Amino acid sequence: MESTTKELVGQSGRHYHIERVLQEKEFPNGISPLRVYIASAENQKFVLKNLFAEDINGCMDMYRSLRSCPYLRLSHDIIPEEATLVYHYFTDHLLSLAQKDLPLAVTKRILKDTLRGLAALHDQNIVHTDIKANNIFIDRENDSEEIVIRRVQLGDLEDAAHVPPGSHIIGTQVGNYMWRSPEAHSEAGLGKPSDMFSFGVVCIYAVTKRVIFAVDEEELDNDLEPLSIVIERQISYFAEEDTLAAFLRYLGDNRWRVVFEALRDGFNKENPRKPFSSWKNYAGIDADFKDLISGLTNFDPARRITAHEALEHRWFKDL
Repeated sequence: MESTTKELVGQSGRHYHIERVLQEKEFPNGISPLRVYIASAENQKFVLKNLFAEDINGCMDMYRSLRSCPYLRLSHDIIPEEATLVYHYFTDHLLSLAQKDLPLAVTKRILKDTLRGLAALHDQNIVHTDIKANNIFIDRENDSEEIVIRRVQLGDLEDAAHVPPGSHIIGTQVGNYMWRSPEAHSEAGLGKPSDMFSFGVVCIYAVTKRVIFAVDEEELDNDLEPLSIVIERQISYFAEEDTLAAFLRYLGDNRWRVVFEALRDGFNKENPRKPFSSWKNYAGIDADFKDLISGLTNFDPARRITAHEALEHRWFKDL
C-alpha cells in the first residue's frame, strides 16, 4: 500500500504520524477518495479513517450515544479539518483469527462480546448493515503461547443507520454479499433482523472456518452471477417451506421475488437442498449450535431471534 509521511493533529492535541494507507475507496466525477491509514503517536498505533465531511457530525452524534458500551469500536479523537476519525489499533480481527486452532470457549467469548455490541446498537434502533468477520476487532496477548483475548469490539460503524421502529431500509443492497441477509440482497425491508442473519453466518464461519457464501471462479460457468449462487445456497441451507413462503410474502411485488422463486424451484432429486440442520462434518456443530443458527438465520425476518435472545441462548451458557 502507499506510504506517506503526512502528520495530522487531532482535536485532543495528539500528533498522528501517518505511516501508510491501508485502504482507498475511489469515486467517479472527481470526488476525492476515502482512505484508511495506519498512524502512530506517543508510541502507540492508531487507525485513521476519513469520511465525507457531511457525514462526520452524524457519526459523532451516534458515537456519543454509544460511548458507554465497551463492545463497540468507537472513535476517540477527530481531525475536523480532514473529516477524519481516529480509532485505537487492534492486533487482529475474526476473519484471520478464526483460521487458527481456537478453543471453542475462545470462539464463544468473541461471538458473545460481538453480540453485546450488537445488542447495544439495536437498543438504540441502530442497524449496523455490514456485519462480517473482518468487522469484529480483537486484541490478544502476543507474548503468550495460548490465545488470550483482551478485548473484542464490533467496528466499522460509519455506515450504520438509525432505523426507527416500524421503518426499514429499502431500495439498496448494503453490506458485503458474502454475509448479507436474503432481504439485503433483494433491497427489501432491511432492519435489525438483517444484522442477526449476518451474525449467524459469522458464527458459522467462526466454528467451521468456512465463508459459506464465498463463490469460486470455477462455479461461474455460463455467465452465472455470484449472487445467484449465494441466494441458492441461502435457500438450500436455511429456508423451510413455511419460512420461505413468509419471506416471499415479505417481498410482495419486489422484483427479486421471481429470482427467489426460480432458485427455489431448481431443487430436485438431482440437486437436493443441504439444510444446515443436517451438517455433520464439523467439530463444534452440536445440537445447541444448530438451534442457535436456526434462530439467527430463519428465512422469515419476523421470526429471527434478537441480539438479546441470542445472548441468552444455551450455546453461550458456559460463559
